[in-house]
Amino acid sequence: MYIDSYEIVTIGTKYEGNKEKKNQILTHVHSDDGIILKRLCELIDTYDDTVNFREHGKCKITVEFIKHE
Repeated sequence: MYIDSYEIVTIGTKYEGNKEKKNQILTHVHSDDGIILKRLCELIDTYDDTVNFREHGKCKITVEFIKHE
């Protein structure tokens, strides 16, 4: 299966000085170049190992099929 575009975000707590801001976007990856589903799964797995290596939280995936009219 071919995926036309994808976006991966990490949401968490951001610290600015002594202030804590919850539910902030910490990292963001986006592409409109497209990718094969198998490669996207590998990318997500590597992303999780690299970016979230200390804190494994919840993962949410949304799939959207858009029909051409």
